[in-house]
Amino acid sequence: MKKLKIYLIQVFILCLVLAGCDKFIDVEPRDQLSMDKALSTLENLEGAILGVYHKARYPYSDYDHSLYKLFYTDILKSGTHIVDQRIWNEMCNLQNFDATNEGVEDIWDAYYAGLSRANIIIEKIDEVEYNENNPSDLQRRNTVLGEAYYFRAYLHLSLIQYWDNIILADKVFNDPAQEYVLASKSDVYSLIVSDLETAIGLLPETSDVSSRGKVSKGVARHVMSLAHMDLGNWSEAAAMAEEVIADAAYEFAELDSIFSEFDQDNHEIIFSWQFIPGAADTEEEGQNWTACQLIPLYDRCNGVLRTFEQGGRPWSRNVPNDYYFSLFEEDDLRLEAWHKRYWIYDSEDPADPIPDGAELGDTVTEENINDIAGLGMSAIYPTTTKYWEYGGLGRDINDAPGYEQVICYRYSEALLIAAEAYLQSGTNLARGQELLDQLRARAGQGSIELTLDNLIDEQARELGFEGRRYPMLKRLGILLDRIVTYNEDLAPVILPFHVRWPLPKVFVDLTGVQQNEGYE
Repeated sequence: MKKLKIYLIQVFILCLVLAGCDKFIDVEPRDQLSMDKALSTLENLEGAILGVYHKARYPYSDYDHSLYKLFYTDILKSGTHIVDQRIWNEMCNLQNFDATNEGVEDIWDAYYAGLSRANIIIEKIDEVEYNENNPSDLQRRNTVLGEAYYFRAYLHLSLIQYWDNIILADKVFNDPAQEYVLASKSDVYSLIVSDLETAIGLLPETSDVSSRGKVSKGVARHVMSLAHMDLGNWSEAAAMAEEVIADAAYEFAELDSIFSEFDQDNHEIIFSWQFIPGAADTEEEGQNWTACQLIPLYDRCNGVLRTFEQGGRPWSRNVPNDYYFSLFEEDDLRLEAWHKRYWIYDSEDPADPIPDGAELGDTVTEENINDIAGLGMSAIYPTTTKYWEYGGLGRDINDAPGYEQVICYRYSEALLIAAEAYLQSGTNLARGQELLDQLRARAGQGSIELTLDNLIDEQARELGFEGRRYPMLKRLGILLDRIVTYNEDLAPVILPFHVRWPLPKVFVDLTGVQQNEGYE
């Protein structure tokens, strides 16, 4: 029994981390390479790092938790059909949300599998054959190593921001007698900062990478600024954010092009998760499961056709709440560029008639709506269009998943980070005000005073529904209060311990580590 327990620990905790068990994606591809062969050449090394990218990208290519980073904030509410996706509903609304939750376990497993793959590359990099006197070969080798260090930092940061208490995966775990202990916050962040420093020294400049889906020095600097914000290292956070702002590869883009499927390498993007148009729904290729999730069931209204202009296939799992929209001035350019607030009667089909009293091209209103599902105005609840996909990449009108990139980090966040860091430190407030003013001017808005409350509101207007709100509210210690005040779905059920996730039960049972408080 003891041998079985040791074996299960090895398999479960780091998802097949023993050298002969993991699977890497080769560039040709050749999937079932042994580890020694996988890391014997530069070509296979570059194929191996794709396995790390895939594990880090995993949530966005998964049906059940593609937008989990939007959950637990003050600006979200349930869509009419969230219950159609059980695991999504459980995670978002804290239904049966405990240590046995499937979504929690799936994400934990994927991230630790990514850490396993990164660690194997880091530890076995010296076994890779390359011409040390060839600058191109050296650059290729260093780039993959820098990517491995970056993702080791990124994945640890993603884990600690949600779980608080995690295992530190700073090496390949291949000792059957390995004891697993939860690491201190200081040890985790120390590794994150150290790994990012190493990555910055190895990675290419942003201007030298092939797309915004490749890690660069700029990406690592941005994540470094986030880590320093978590630590309260305001000067370091501001300095790193300023390096991102000063990077000539980044600048503001036109509002309506930032999230466009036709401009996926615009200069506002720091990093995005990439998908292959027409790809199969496999781990190696992946489809993007975000496009349908935030679209209300508008096509349940008589006279409103399912078209890409109206939204494509809708699932109505979540939508922005009223509080979110109340944050915008009506002349805020982001309101029109990044949202769908009105639906139009566009059907000329007798089988799907426009209601009496309305005409082709009229706006659907509470007075003229005639929906066949009894949803009322919730069938056309205003929503964000940041994840919409219009078919230009091969998605069919009836497809739920698609292929557009998912933006992970944007240039505008660097301005918000630097502005807050200056405010928190009480230094260089004029520069912080300048950065906030620049961000608002791009949206057609005037100056507002640099205060924490104003920054919190501006962050929602600028980065709402991009997965950046939860870690900020949690870092500031206001997550619970904001949810209770503004999130009508979670307010009745959320408890203080819900600000962190439970450790997966199987993991706790096998290792004997302490479960997070409230989930025992």
